[in-house]
Amino acid sequence: MSDAVAHDPDFLTEEVRRYHHFITLALWLAAITGAEIVLIFLPVPMPIILTVLSLMSAIKFFAVILWFMHLIYDHKLLFWIFMCGLVLAFATYAALLSLFSVQDIDTKWFS
Repeated sequence: MSDAVAHDPDFLTEEVRRYHHFITLALWLAAITGAEIVLIFLPVPMPIILTVLSLMSAIKFFAVILWFMHLIYDHKLLFWIFMCGLVLAFATYAALLSLFSVQDIDTKWFS
């Protein structure tokens, strides 16, 4: 970083704003994690708990990849390339799960 950029007031203002944004996001992530822990011990039906936990985890995942991986500040094309890779990975995982489900395994070879 050059000396001129380090003393530019606009640059420093933007860095301070991002720093405070990261701290705020970290506190929100900690609050969501705390809510997840509390939710586990509530007397709620298991499907509801799993659905809410999945949604909360997805929110935390996207917050981390957008802000802490700096995707929100990058060019939009890089964001969409990342999302295409993420969708492809999820589709591959789902296909493998359905392909190798427990009901389809012939167990006569194992006994």
